[in-house]
Amino acid sequence: MTTTKSPDKTMLIDVRNLSLQVPVITQADRSLRANPVRLITDLYLSRSTRGFATLLDGISFKMEAGQRLGVIGANGAGKSTLLRVLAGIYQPSSGQLKVHGEAKGLFDISLGMQPEATGLENIYMRGLQMGLGLKRIRDLVPEVLEFSELAEHIDKRLSTYSTGMGLRLAVAISTMIEPDILLLDEWIGAGDARFNEKVKARMMGLVEGSRGLVIATHNDALMRSLCTHGLVLDKGRMRFVGPLDEALNVYGQMRG
Repeated sequence: MTTTKSPDKTMLIDVRNLSLQVPVITQADRSLRANPVRLITDLYLSRSTRGFATLLDGISFKMEAGQRLGVIGANGAGKSTLLRVLAGIYQPSSGQLKVHGEAKGLFDISLGMQPEATGLENIYMRGLQMGLGLKRIRDLVPEVLEFSELAEHIDKRLSTYSTGMGLRLAVAISTMIEPDILLLDEWIGAGDARFNEKVKARMMGLVEGSRGLVIATHNDALMRSLCTHGLVLDKGRMRFVGPLDEALNVYGQMRG
């Protein structure tokens, strides 16, 4: 497996025969975790054979600058897994992945938020998790406060926020940077109708500002409004990649 930066600036993503396997934890493995001595013995004496599950198998496609790719498939097809491989969260077991530019995924937007920290502290912690420097985060704080409309609450602990307020802060933080390649596992929406319009405008700004988009969604209308191409997955294997209308037709035929 190789993961490299592509020298071709028109080629954003080049995936060739990519596969991902993960170890399967059996009931026996769980008992080993409760018995470390046996675990060490089995490892050193090679008594334990662990199985593997294939989550992605032989995926190949290319995406050029300006293209927007919709990843299509039923639940469990491998859509979220593929997005996380493209984001660098998972490393492929085999094959080749070349990415030119910065690929960032908006996954689990509330991940890492600390209830006992203040809203402002959460902005800094989440920003650091996103790879931003302290100066960059400090410069972005006014924008986050303006967008979230939480300036008067920002020094309060997150645990005192309502669910809606916490979601507004998470959305504001997670969408404060514009990557070259935007990876979305479903469209982000939050709050009441008025705030949701703000989120929609922000999300469209991220899409328009990016050089490429990869999105997994079950919303065909949304995919038609955003995407130029489609990639159909079925149980970890790619069934089609090409123009979006053709991809949706292929998926429709698969569903019968």
